[in-house]
Order: sequence, then C-alpha cells, then structure tokens
Amino acid sequence: MNGDTERAVAMNKEPMIFEIKIDDFDFDILPISIDSDLLKENRELRKKAVSLYYEDYFKNAGGEIEIEIVADYIKIFWSPLSYSEIDMAIEQAVELLEKKAYSHAEPILRALAARYPDREDVLFNYGMMLSDQGRLDEAIKLLFHLTSIDTENANAWNALGIAYLRNGQTDEAKKSLKQSYDLDPENGYTLRNLGALLANENPSEALPFLKKAAEMLPNDQQAQYGYALCLLENDQSQEADGIFKKAIEVAPYSDLSELCRTQRTKIAQKTMRDEAPGGLGMDAVMYCLSALEKFNELGPEKAMAITTEIALLGRSGLDINDSEQKYTLKSLDGAFSGLQLISYMYVGIKRIDPNKDAGIDLAKEYSMALKLLEGGGVK
Repeated sequence: MNGDTERAVAMNKEPMIFEIKIDDFDFDILPISIDSDLLKENRELRKKAVSLYYEDYFKNAGGEIEIEIVADYIKIFWSPLSYSEIDMAIEQAVELLEKKAYSHAEPILRALAARYPDREDVLFNYGMMLSDQGRLDEAIKLLFHLTSIDTENANAWNALGIAYLRNGQTDEAKKSLKQSYDLDPENGYTLRNLGALLANENPSEALPFLKKAAEMLPNDQQAQYGYALCLLENDQSQEADGIFKKAIEVAPYSDLSELCRTQRTKIAQKTMRDEAPGGLGMDAVMYCLSALEKFNELGPEKAMAITTEIALLGRSGLDINDSEQKYTLKSLDGAFSGLQLISYMYVGIKRIDPNKDAGIDLAKEYSMALKLLEGGGVK
C-alpha cells in the first residue's frame, strides 16, 4: 500500500454515509430505460433499481461500499481507499449536477463537505448547486469559506458574487465580482455578471464589460442578450437589434429568445415611427386597409389561417423597415414585405380579439384604416 493510500485509509476509518429517499429518486438518470409506471406500481422493483444504481455508481468510484434499505430510504456506506477514488466520486457528482440531478448529487456533496471541509472542488460545486437552487444563505456560507482559503480563485469570487446578487446583497455582489475581475479580467462569465450588475446603475460603464463578454462567449445567449440590452440603454438601437438577432440564433426556442423578439419588434416599431411623418406610418395604414378588405373577402377561417402562419413566421423575425417583398405564405398568394405581413397579422388578431396584445402597436394605423374602409377618409 503506497503512502497516498495509507493516508486516505487513515482519514476514512469511518465510512461516509449518503442517504436518499426512494420516492425522490429521478429514474431518468438511469443508463437504461425502465417503465416508470411499472416502477411506481412495484415498490420492491423500485428499491432494487435504486440500489443497483448506487452499487454501480460507487463501483466506478472505487472503495468499499455497503447499501441498506431502511424504511423509505436508501443508505449508502462508502469507504474510499485512496484520494483518487475521492476525486472520482466528486467528478461523478459534478456529472449529476450537469444533468440537474440535484437530489442525487447533494447527499454525496454534503457528506464530502462534512468529511473534507476545506476541499475546494467540493465547496465550489456544492455552493454553486445551492445557489442555483435558491438556498442562498447556505451557498454564501460555503462560497465565502472557499474564498477565504483560496483568495486567488477568480471562479470562486464570481460564484460568491452571483449568490450575493441573487440574495439581494448588491454591494457585496459588486465587491466579489470586481475581485473576480481583478484576478482574471479575461473570464467571460465574470465580465457578463459584473456588466449586468453595473448596467443597473451606469449603462455606459457596463457596456465595455458586456461587449467583451459577448465576444468571448458567442454561444452564451445570456451574454448576447445582456450586451444588446445595454446597447439599447446607451441609445445604440440598431447595433442592439443585430445582437438580439444573434442571441436568437443561439437558441431560437428559448424563453430568452422570446424576449429578444419582443425587443426587436420595439426597435423596428420605433424606427418606423421616427421615419414616418407625424409619427403615422401611411404604408402600415394602407397595409391594414388591404388586410381588412382581404379578410372580409376570404372569411374568418381563411383569415385565421393567414394570421396564424404570419405569427409563426414572425418567430424567426420580420424586418418591418425593409420594403423589399421577400416573404411568402402558404395560405396567401404573392410576395410580401415584413411591414405588410405584420400589418396583416395585427388586423387578424384585432378581428379575433380587439383587446389582445398583438406584440406591436399599430393602433393608430389600424384606426385610420377602419375609417378609410368605412368611408370616413383621413382627417
């Protein structure tokens, strides 16, 4: 037995105990597919599946393991025989965190933190998990301890700053994030988080941080979105529109993409208003009038189909400030500009429910189109 193993054995005379409630086990993490209905119905099979999972889990990590089923709980008694086995257990816990399997990772990390209270990788991953779960007092305690024993750890300061921010402690958050930045000014996540915090107070000060974060993290949607918002706050709407578009491309169907689309619509609408005489877009008026006439001709069912198709097409973005007729529909012949389609969609939505938010404000243009349709003329 080498010296490393001997020290580990000396440290681990008593096994570490991990405990998880059987009913809290997420069977989606099992490497094979098991009928969930069958597991719900058969308690003994459920116990067996959980027991086999942990036997295999700690077999991979090494060491000595015993598993007991006590009432509604699985209890695992694990005795690592070397530091490398402890490292492997931590790596496997991190894999569980990456799968969002917090209820499985936590008993392992909690036991490791109790046994090795100054182990940095345990403190960091356990603290981050608690922070993500909103258990902020616990997270701050662990991450603060980590920064006290490793004052040069930029990632630890960044994680502590986020926990403080989530807990509403903005002054502490700013200090922690600035400390992280001072230690590693090329850390994209620190740049993103510090920039977002600064943007609430001073958008011009935050802009260079968020710009650099967006450049360093091109596939991080939050970084792109934060940079675009800050550009808006600094009156750079056209630049912001391009970054919002880039953010959507990262993950087109995320909740953040919906916010990006809303912002792009607002930018396009403002541009249209700014360029229209008196703030009234006559192109939109005529498109609304055309839609009213067309929908009256085609009837409600066909109008609904056209409106729905445009709404779905609009999820990818429609350029309402480009007059080129570059869009086509399956439900209506012809080629259309972005503004024309948005006007048709607006009319279709208002015909269904006048109080429904259409996502863009063409109320003035729509009202004028109704007057023209009724023969009221322009006043």
